[in-house]
Amino acid sequence: MVRVRTLEIAWHNVDKTNVRARRPRPRPRAFSRRATNRRRLIICKLFAQKPIYSCDFNPRTGVLATAGADCEIKLWRLTVTSSSTSTSVEEDDGDAWVTATHLETLTGHAKAVNCARWNARGDALASVGDAGDVYVWREREGGTNAHGDVVGWRPVKTLRGHADDATSACWGPKDALATSSVDNTVIVWDAVSGQGLVQLREHSHYVQGVAFDPRGEYVVTQSPDRTARAYAVTGGGRVDAKNIKQVKVIKCVDAPGEEGGPMPMFHDDSMTSFFRRPEWSPDGSFVALPAGTFRRPGAARAMNATYVFARGNFHVPAMHLPGGEAPSVCVRFNPKVFERREGEKKSPPLTDLSYRIIFAVASQDSVCIYDTDETEPICYVSGIHLASITDCAWSSDGRVLVVTSTDGFASVIAFDEDELGAAAENVRLDVPSANASPVKPAPVEVTSAVIAPVDAAQPTRIAPTRIAPTPL
Repeated sequence: MVRVRTLEIAWHNVDKTNVRARRPRPRPRAFSRRATNRRRLIICKLFAQKPIYSCDFNPRTGVLATAGADCEIKLWRLTVTSSSTSTSVEEDDGDAWVTATHLETLTGHAKAVNCARWNARGDALASVGDAGDVYVWREREGGTNAHGDVVGWRPVKTLRGHADDATSACWGPKDALATSSVDNTVIVWDAVSGQGLVQLREHSHYVQGVAFDPRGEYVVTQSPDRTARAYAVTGGGRVDAKNIKQVKVIKCVDAPGEEGGPMPMFHDDSMTSFFRRPEWSPDGSFVALPAGTFRRPGAARAMNATYVFARGNFHVPAMHLPGGEAPSVCVRFNPKVFERREGEKKSPPLTDLSYRIIFAVASQDSVCIYDTDETEPICYVSGIHLASITDCAWSSDGRVLVVTSTDGFASVIAFDEDELGAAAENVRLDVPSANASPVKPAPVEVTSAVIAPVDAAQPTRIAPTRIAPTPL
């Protein structure tokens, strides 16, 4: 059901894109719950042996941006061609169903680039890196990079405010940009003027991830201090020091069963990943937080998990997704929403939404893809990289998922047309809810959330509450 191809081309030097570069091949493994589905997987060389830290697709043009330890951002065009009817995993060099074409290299960062993100319109790219560098790139003709190559994207704003390495970036509405740093802060910027709007200083350790609600009403951050913090933006969505307040510290749950007592929800700084990348669903109905941990009753040790919280309810997780041997580091949602599947379901859906949402959870060594109409992953892929996974991104048509790693390679998981189902039509994903009114947010609470007792032998995810659409 899965085809694996390695495009053995050295992409670090764009002048030698036809030079073949050999490397040890991992043993890819994939599992699909749908016997009729076909998934195609390729490992392609993007940054030679330099780690790739981030990737993102432009929602307007489909261009893929990758960022890495070579201090550069590279833009690519991925072309997915014919599908395969093979039902076995092969590792020959034939039938290259996907190609990666280098478009241009963006230079300007003095040190490693840790994250690159396009805005929703696709007319701006934000990049953050070591030494606290934050750049906003826009299309400008007539520019050249440090190699003397002509480029169409140039840095138009340099945002200075972080005192140490910047780790993550996320766009919000109205050209707001949130960035996190190992200086224990998050800064929300006006990306047009370059002005810093507010600095969030509540974390006591590095901030490794930030997620901006697509409706502009919440900001969620994650840190190795074993907390995630939720901030509410009031006053019509305009971000400033008066309109953003911390409303919840997500820290502990009550252990299920007779053991009881508070139990930390997240890994501490012993987790070996530099990134914890949370994300909101495209409609803003819920937010998923990686790097979780959960101990089942009677278990000898805690298991890895990813927690999901319904919009506006950060007190009790709506569900948790059990993980494998390695912690989860990244969650990315498919930009498309899909029609509900008709016919008999093997299990009840996880949400009361009128459409399905598909998202990927990447751990350090594998990727799980979930469908909100199913209680188990619809696809599981592992053994694709020799080092830790760092990021992943969906293409604008929702058919391709790219996964990056510190081994300097990127994996591409492609779905056949309509394999995920029909895209839902006439769904408004940008409508503000009643929370956008200038109402004083609730006070900060650090009390433990409660998860219902779970059968220790049951391997499925926990869903004590269902996620319903937020009233508009």
